Amino acid sequence: MDKKLWNYAFSILLSAILLLLLGIFVHLDSNNKVNGKPLGPGVISEETKVQEEDIQDKEVPFLYEIFSKKDEELQLFHQFTKDRRIDIVGNPKVAIIIDDLGYQEEIAGRILNLNFPVAISVLPFLSDSQLVAQMAKEKGMTVLLHLPMEPHNSNVNPGKGAIFSNMNEEEIRNKMLTNLLEFPEADGINNHMGSKVTENKEIMRIVLDEIKERDIFFIDSMTSPDSVGYQLSKEMGIKTAFRSVFLDNEQNVDYIRNQISLLKEFAIRNGSAIAIGHPYCNTIDVLNELDIILEAEGVEIVKLEELLE
Repeated sequence: MDKKLWNYAFSILLSAILLLLLGIFVHLDSNNKVNGKPLGPGVISEETKVQEEDIQDKEVPFLYEIFSKKDEELQLFHQFTKDRRIDIVGNPKVAIIIDDLGYQEEIAGRILNLNFPVAISVLPFLSDSQLVAQMAKEKGMTVLLHLPMEPHNSNVNPGKGAIFSNMNEEEIRNKMLTNLLEFPEADGINNHMGSKVTENKEIMRIVLDEIKERDIFFIDSMTSPDSVGYQLSKEMGIKTAFRSVFLDNEQNVDYIRNQISLLKEFAIRNGSAIAIGHPYCNTIDVLNELDIILEAEGVEIVKLEELLE
């Protein structure tokens, strides 16, 4: 190729590349402005803010908060049992709650077919929420509204219908009404996540006032050792109880069996205990042998309502 022609072609190519880079820079700069003004580092546009606010209305895989170490579990349990007064007749008793239902009809069916009573706690506004609640009612199971509440970890989405600490009283009451209308058949409520909210006495008093008005009960999931839900419920004359053991902080069979042993220990020592598990296959597999494990120790599995205070 002629040298002059080569230089001319090279100049055109270089000019095109420079124009392309300039266009990209101008586009990025315009996206980082609102009304022609730069946002600056760490500042979010109104459009982005709206998108973030919509996150809590999206269906997400279930997540939960756990209080995991055994010594902390024991400390927490003793904190609430030292002055506890509950009439237990006969053998030690345990009740089982399975949280976070509302996603999968099939796994709910497996839980409902267990050979002993189980309380079903259903998250609101999910694809199978109302169907699972109806299935449980038809089986004579206890149905709980698994009320989403704000956790300490602000990066975790508690889900649709959540109670947040920045809500005013009217917003909290309206949110409670919306959630309860989703499950008019609910026998009670327990918190989903909520480590931040359940420590707030002012917010919990509003939540519990709505619960008391409907004459249903509250189970404190104890996602925080500083939760006031259980004690405040007793003060307000609401039937209540608290979670003694999480069954499946780790999702392996040996761990879950060890937690069953801890549940049995609590029940024998204090007359009763309540376990919370989640809809994992390994959890259901262990629960299928639960009545045999506990029967050998003279521990009875009962409906949750029998252990309310």
